Amino acid sequence: MDYFLLKQDERYTDVPMLLDVRKKIDTRDIHRVRAHKIADPLILQIKSEAESSFLDILEYPLFLLSDKLKRLVEAYEPDTLFKLTPLIDLSRHLQKNYYLPIFDELEVVSAHGEFHRGNSQIKKLVLKEENMHGKKIFRIKESEKPLIAVRLDVAESILRRDLTGIRLERVPVE
Repeated sequence: MDYFLLKQDERYTDVPMLLDVRKKIDTRDIHRVRAHKIADPLILQIKSEAESSFLDILEYPLFLLSDKLKRLVEAYEPDTLFKLTPLIDLSRHLQKNYYLPIFDELEVVSAHGEFHRGNSQIKKLVLKEENMHGKKIFRIKESEKPLIAVRLDVAESILRRDLTGIRLERVPVE
């Protein structure tokens, strides 16, 4: 089965900038066992411009999904936890609701994968199919930053929707 990394399209450069994220959330809590420590809703202030693109995925510094993409994820992985994350630009009197997904984490990097700096960053990603157990959407546990993998059927469903700012990158599987 083919898998893809779900990413923000880097061609969009004018996206809202999240402010003071570290004061609002400890990113170590973005896991199923610690999710109860995250505020719900998790209100974040942003800086945006009139031309800013509110994409269906915002990847930095938190991995956030739009409502449309959240509903699609729920259809494929109904047990995914979500924290409502209103993004508020006080200077522009603007609010956009996003969701912080808390995906199941799987150890899926194959022995043929390569790591940078003491095994905290993945240099070359190769997935080990037998560890995925047919899971449709999951976070790659070995990665320090959120790497979200989606199965081919989910990727095709994403592409059929009118979603903005999404990039799917094929990942080798063995």
